[in-house]
Formats: sequence, C-alpha cells, structure tokens
Amino acid sequence: MKKILLDPYFRTLHTIFYSEDLERLKSTAEIIWGKDKKMPKKEWKEAKKEASIIITGFWRYGSVDKESAPNLEAIIEVGGQHPSPKVLDYDICFERNIRVLSCAPAFAPMVAEMGLGLAISAARDIVESDRALRSGTEKWQNMNVSTLYDQVVGIIGYGNLARAFKPLLEPFRCKIQAYDPWLPSSYLKKQGVSSVTLETLLETSKFIFVLAIPSAENKALLSREKLQKIQSDSILILLSRAHLIDFDALIELTNDNRFKAAVDVFPVEPLPKDHPVRKAKNIIFTPHMAGSALQARRNIGRMVTDDVEALLKGLPPMNLQVARQELVNRFD
Repeated sequence: MKKILLDPYFRTLHTIFYSEDLERLKSTAEIIWGKDKKMPKKEWKEAKKEASIIITGFWRYGSVDKESAPNLEAIIEVGGQHPSPKVLDYDICFERNIRVLSCAPAFAPMVAEMGLGLAISAARDIVESDRALRSGTEKWQNMNVSTLYDQVVGIIGYGNLARAFKPLLEPFRCKIQAYDPWLPSSYLKKQGVSSVTLETLLETSKFIFVLAIPSAENKALLSREKLQKIQSDSILILLSRAHLIDFDALIELTNDNRFKAAVDVFPVEPLPKDHPVRKAKNIIFTPHMAGSALQARRNIGRMVTDDVEALLKGLPPMNLQVARQELVNRFD
C-alpha cells in the first residue's frame, strides 16, 4: 500500500474533511502523521522518503529530488494556492512527473457568492443604511442607490473565481467584460464575455470585480493612475488578493468619494487595531471571510480524496487545479 504524508497545518483535519471523506482517504493508502499540529522537521524529512503523495497546508519540505523524495508522485496543497516557485523547485517536479495540485477550486463557489452579496450590499447601501438607522440618521426611501440589473460588469482575471461567478450574474442581465492577459479573446468570447483592455474595463464598468490570482506580473496592477479611471458612480469589489492593488490609493480615493468599494482581503492580515483602513469611508469591509464557510473548507477534503483515489489508480486528477509548466514561474 502506498503512503500519504498528511500534514495539513495550518488547516485542521475536521475543517477540511467530512468524516466520511477522511475515512475514505485512510482506506486508500497508509497515512503518515495525519494530525492537526505541525509535523516536526526531523519526522517529515524521513517521511518524505516514503511518501507517494504529500498533502500540506503550505510547502516547507525542501527538495523533491530523487534522493530526498524517491517515491513522490504528487503534492497537494490545501492552503488555497499553488506553492510559490521560491519554495518549490517546479523544474524538478516536471522533470520527475510529480503533479502539483491546488485546492483553489474548492473556494470558488463560496467566494463568488460573497462577491455577489458584497456588490448588492454596496450598490443598495445596505450596510450604511443599517448603521444610519441604528444611530437615528437614516434616510427613508433613499433614492441614491443603484442596482445590478442591466449594468456593465468588469471582471479582472478570468480563472476559477470568475467562472464560478459568471452564472450568478445571469438573472441580472448584465453585460460582462473581462481583462485577462493570459487568455485569448476567442476563449473569453466562448465564455460569453467580451475581452477588453484594463483601461476600457475601468472606464466603462459599473461593477468591477478583482478576481485574478497574484502573480509576478500583476503586483499593484491597479495603481493610483488606473484607479482614477474608475467612474464616480462605480463599485470596486476586491476578492482575490490585495497584491493586485495600490491599497493606500484605494483608501484615499474612496475617502474622497470617488467611487465605492467592497474589500475582503488586505495587505496585512490580521489588521492592527489602529490601522487607518478601519476608518475608511465608502467601503464595506469583511475580514477575509469570502471562502471561510465550513462547507467550502470541507469540499477541499472531498476533492482531495477523489483525486487521490484517481492518482493511485493511475488516472488523472479531475477536481484540483494542476500547476502548468508555462505558468508556475509567474506565480507570486
């Protein structure tokens, strides 16, 4: 029976596995470790020599060469994105046909749902109206709100999150446009969205969803100059990573009432208690909770177990996101 090094720390087993999926995983292979606490380095160095699959919260196991990991066939991360090329040698992985898989698709439906909720909340002033009513300053029959129906929606980054999000927009009859330099316009057209430049998207979209994964190429993609192109009555929803945006500029512009925003991710997490972001205006904040629903987390375990079963049968994985040789060196 093959061996699986199961070391999900910083995650815990009960938050990423339904009990039946964990039992199913244990029945497919011999489990090494399988505890909620961090596996000691001395132990994982030895376990790495025996493991065919390593399931980990983040990559911290060093080399995957033939000498240190002779049996390794797959790396499965349950943190949320592929390991950075700064910590994992992908050249060796591809040379040895070691699959590197990410659980990112498990989060997409929940993050998409949160994006829709934040967009509607910001457009209809739901959060501000609640606060105003509690303080006795509410506006009855407030007409200074907007709707998602029939609006132009811009999506930055058309990956897992965007593909899960687009179907949620269908009842609203939105015109959807996307900016993704990694995808040809013909592909986006087949998805039912228009391919546009970033400038066009920012200048013409009423709702702007930032859904791109962080890469070496999109650090501060939304610079101050780019953010200033957004229409004054538009709403920006930031869901993927703060890496993509000049956060200081975002706060200054929303404080000046240039546009509204909804933000779930931050440059520093958790935020210090005295961080100036906490006093920002015209923004709905949530503390990185878009993908935190327990159902989403436990879908990780189901997808992992399904793909482990496939891999051990010599079949390709069907659920998790496979690292592609052409893209991995672009990961942040």
